[in-house]
Amino acid sequence: MRRRSRLVLPLFVTLGVVASCGGKFPLPSQTRALPVVPTDKSYAMIATWKGLDSLRDIMMTRGTGSQLFMLFNYGGSGGPAVPRGKVQLFPFTQPAPIGAPFFDNLISLFNPVAISSAQNKLFVLDEGDSCMAKFDPVRNTCQPDTVRNGRRSMVFDYTAIWRVREFPITGGDTVSTFTDTSFAYVRGVAADDNGYVYVSGYAVVLDTSAVDPRIRTRSFVPRIYRYSRGPRYPGIIPNDINMPGANWHRDSTWFVLDGSGNSSIIDARGITWSPYNGGALLVADRGNNKVKLLSTTVSNLGFAQMDGSETPTGTAFNAPTNVAMDASGYLYVIDEGNQRVLRYDSYGTYVQMVNIENNSDGLPLLDPIAVAVDDSTAYVADHARSQVIRYKRRP
Repeated sequence: MRRRSRLVLPLFVTLGVVASCGGKFPLPSQTRALPVVPTDKSYAMIATWKGLDSLRDIMMTRGTGSQLFMLFNYGGSGGPAVPRGKVQLFPFTQPAPIGAPFFDNLISLFNPVAISSAQNKLFVLDEGDSCMAKFDPVRNTCQPDTVRNGRRSMVFDYTAIWRVREFPITGGDTVSTFTDTSFAYVRGVAADDNGYVYVSGYAVVLDTSAVDPRIRTRSFVPRIYRYSRGPRYPGIIPNDINMPGANWHRDSTWFVLDGSGNSSIIDARGITWSPYNGGALLVADRGNNKVKLLSTTVSNLGFAQMDGSETPTGTAFNAPTNVAMDASGYLYVIDEGNQRVLRYDSYGTYVQMVNIENNSDGLPLLDPIAVAVDDSTAYVADHARSQVIRYKRRP
């Protein structure tokens, strides 16, 4: 008997997800010419794009006129003035990027790790280099000051700290940028149709001693925070000491805390937003080996969770790292440790495995790290093979 691990609220029934493909508005991917395949509703491997070295993330924009973007991070050395990554726009049918590069001012992409889009904007999460940002030239280290010599552990170089960069979806220069020094390091980014941007990672918090309230210690805890455009308190400067120079602020009315419950996380990696049920965030919780669907309307409310035991083999997730949702509300999970891509319905019920067929060389996925989807097509980034595998669901 298959086991299911989920929590579903009756309210979520309003999604109206149906078993057939397609939505109210056809996506470009639904009109592209594709090979004729047998009609058993399984996924066929229809193309293997090779030579995509240093691919870090892949994303398809929501709605009509959708576009396929890829994020590359080719590493290397040097400070923030040395670009280490780029974002490129790709056609749906061939691995030939449109424009080189698609965005200007790419020198700002110091250490990019994830991308998201909403409201005709593209958001790039730049992980930065926390040690470089906190390097104290007097103490000659980026480590916290443990001897209390009068110099605090702090950010000395804000150009090296993590940040979100906003670009027009049509390409061009940076529109805005923000950071939050209460985050020690970051993992994933998502954006919604209401103007909010979500960031997952590990935040720095101060714990007060129960014995002596004068004693406070720093600890690192997993968090997902939400950010809103504009100052929190208009006309008051400084607006937020943790977000210097940003025309954004952290929205303290919504957040996700650490824990193992249905609405909490341990190590949130890939995140993506969906408009269903008023707003939901799909989270790959690597620390709990689960994928969770969380409300973005109400804090600490979980709609569904999956742990892999729903599959025919009952194999639990092993380091889920990326997630996506199509226009009909189906969920897609990159289960990196088990080298598989799984499809679920919006209730958290397992539907099928995507990668049942090998690539054009007859090889299975080696290191899947990201997935982009529409109602019938999935693009899976295989980092180890420098490939994107394109799958099409049979009718």
